[in-house]
Amino acid sequence: MRDASSQKLLNIDITRLYQKGVGAEGVAPSELNALAPELERVHRELTKKSEGGLDAEFACLNLHTGMSAWLAQIETMAEQIRRFEDVAVIGIGGSSLGAKAVHQTLTAVTPDASAPALHFLENTDPYHLQALMHNRKAEKVAVICISKSGGTIETVVQYLILREWLEKNLGRGGARRQQWIVTDPAQGWLRELAGREDIASLPVPPRVGGRYSVMTAVGLLPLAAAGIDIRELLAGAAANAARCTSGKPDANPALEIAALFYLLDTGRNKRLSIMMPYADPLQLFGDWYRQLWAESLGKRIEGRSGKPTAGTLPVTALGSVDQHSQLQMYLESPLDKFFTFMAVDAWEHDLPIPVAEDSRNSFPYLAGKRLSDIIEAEFQATRQVITEAGHPNMTLHLPTLNAHVLGQLIDLYQRITVYTGLLYGINPLDQPAVEKGKKLAIQLLRGGDTG
Repeated sequence: MRDASSQKLLNIDITRLYQKGVGAEGVAPSELNALAPELERVHRELTKKSEGGLDAEFACLNLHTGMSAWLAQIETMAEQIRRFEDVAVIGIGGSSLGAKAVHQTLTAVTPDASAPALHFLENTDPYHLQALMHNRKAEKVAVICISKSGGTIETVVQYLILREWLEKNLGRGGARRQQWIVTDPAQGWLRELAGREDIASLPVPPRVGGRYSVMTAVGLLPLAAAGIDIRELLAGAAANAARCTSGKPDANPALEIAALFYLLDTGRNKRLSIMMPYADPLQLFGDWYRQLWAESLGKRIEGRSGKPTAGTLPVTALGSVDQHSQLQMYLESPLDKFFTFMAVDAWEHDLPIPVAEDSRNSFPYLAGKRLSDIIEAEFQATRQVITEAGHPNMTLHLPTLNAHVLGQLIDLYQRITVYTGLLYGINPLDQPAVEKGKKLAIQLLRGGDTG
């Protein structure tokens, strides 16, 4: 039986996005009221395009239920992978960032000594891959290759190198038994390879794009191999989805946040969206958010004058570290920003601060304090000065750091992103500019002239 205290919902404080919380730079209630018909429209559109489970256009919002049929198979494969000491997870962007973020968060909180070490191979910089092959024994390394298209160049080249390394050390048969593939169910080079060589594989739902895919086998397989409770991750997503069924912003946090972010951009010219968690394990969650937000919303708005591009530029910071690197700029620069703070309410691990007799005169305010008291004070102080400077901001209070809470966060931000894209009138699921860059890179490799 699950502990109900571990399934508490996020506490979402948006007071300081409104004028009543931050002053003139915030959103006026009248602005949100005026947007109400449009909010009802985008909610109807999201609802309609989410019908049909994993076959829906917005299948990414149905993963908390749609992936249930695959869990047993994913967990069986994960148990096979857990026999190895190391797992090379080959993927880039959406095929890596989500799992990497969840893994960083949850292994920091509850390390599993019996789980293999995950090595996320993303960039084609040769140093990382060379170090892995040099420092590890081939017979102890499993490989998970992840590419929805089956032909992502950064992923393919690293996979080819690791395949050759495994085959040289283990033979083709032995190497094949240490490989797993996650790709499109019907097409692409990886799908054809998996069928031809009988390599264990799992599908990526065709309607789910990479940056929305952490709660498919893309993220669930490596996370399960690392000992993370993927059922709780999906349960958390389901809990957030249940909060977001209304077309009224005051009863749907994802819709209200999307509306406020949209109004801060279009009505207040807030062009920078800064995420600042106050917990080291959440640092990579900011990277996942950055890709989700930038790639989904950074697009031209066709046929609209006065606002040629959608979206705000996502920036990541880490409290309290970046109080010493970015805060000066935030406090004495133009009011073109809004912030999202993330704070942990209950720390799984905490340490008392020993203040010896010879230190008490210098640090009397530390008596009886713990590390969590310090970071909480740093967070509250930063939020106060950001608010006093006139920057709208919101706070996500995380009850604790566990799989259920991470599932809530992932679902919340995916819904916010889709709602916001619909408000701008763009497709939040495609990435046309990125695809152009990929084609040009391949043209250069073929010796073609791109100029």
